Amino acid sequence: MELKDMLADWQDYDVAAFRLGVFLGVFPPDQKFSGVKRMFWMDGYPLGDMLVDFLDRMAQTGVLLKDEEDERYKWNPEPPDLS
Repeated sequence: MELKDMLADWQDYDVAAFRLGVFLGVFPPDQKFSGVKRMFWMDGYPLGDMLVDFLDRMAQTGVLLKDEEDERYKWNPEPPDLS
C-alpha cells in the first residue's frame, strides 16, 4: 500500500507517524499500533520523535496537509509544485 493511500484521510499525529513507520519498514506490516503507541506519547523515544518530525517536514514541503489545531495529517491531494 502506498503512503498516500495510508494517509488519504485525516489521521491523528501518532497514527500518521505509525503508518509512516510501517510504510518505511520501521515496523512490520502486522505490527499493531497499540503495541508501539507509547513511543509517540512519551518523551524519550527518539524513533517516535523522528517519525513525527518527518511528518512535519512533509507538511512544510506541501506533500502532506497538517491541521495544527487537532495535530493531524493527511496526504495533500494537490501535489506540490516541484519546479
